[in-house]
Amino acid sequence: MITELHGMENFAKIIPLLQGNTNVVIESVLKGCTRGKVFVNDTGSPANALVWAQNEMFYLIGAHNVHFYSELEAYMLDTIKPLALQIGEDTLNLEILSPTEIPINRFFSNHLFTGKRVPFAFNRERYAEARGGVSPNLPSAYTLAEIDEAALAFDHCGRIREEIGKFWRCPEDFLQTGIGYCVFYEGEAVATCLSVACNGEEHEIGINTDAAHRGKGLATAMAQRFIDMCLRRGEHPHWTTEDFRLDSIAIAKKVGFEQLPDYPVYYRAFADFA
Repeated sequence: MITELHGMENFAKIIPLLQGNTNVVIESVLKGCTRGKVFVNDTGSPANALVWAQNEMFYLIGAHNVHFYSELEAYMLDTIKPLALQIGEDTLNLEILSPTEIPINRFFSNHLFTGKRVPFAFNRERYAEARGGVSPNLPSAYTLAEIDEAALAFDHCGRIREEIGKFWRCPEDFLQTGIGYCVFYEGEAVATCLSVACNGEEHEIGINTDAAHRGKGLATAMAQRFIDMCLRRGEHPHWTTEDFRLDSIAIAKKVGFEQLPDYPVYYRAFADFA
């Protein structure tokens, strides 16, 4: 029977399932930094877990367990789908972290499509070479700012708070732990670059730019400032995207990340689950 765990003291029970591997997003959920839920096969001694990093990703971890997998689809329909749609998360994106291959579609009558996730590793030397000591430049109508209390107060439309709220429990938690930059245009925030997950010293970067303001170098400028802040704090940036997000891949390479081998992600719109 799949059951939800509550509280960080219980979240800690699934840490052994990571087998010593670092996953910034999962660890951020387990530390209570970013919003998420944890579901397990056994609340006392879990051997399997489904970690939901809200508005980011679902992660299936643990040993091969046919019984647990067989319950997943019904649990998705009855419990997770209504919660996801309520918070505006419209698609199941599932990564499988398991020591053995799991033929996940054997357990889903609603077929999960397969895409590719593209991870990157930050290369400090490559970044320094690309950066060249030059500050990022933006068109004159744009202003780049750190996301702090002053930026939140100036953000009259609430765009920055909305973006933070997708991943963090509250802006105060983000300001205490996360890193973020934004771009203002005519007094409105039109782009953000912030930690969507943080496990202490590791930050997963998330960038969102209004469509009307893309192609102007905003994302690159914000990412450079983000990385500079990471380095000043002695912390580490992470970047992961999908293979069809060509702009994201290009920006990652531009700011010192090296592309690693891609891996599968399984997805389906929640509205199509029946």
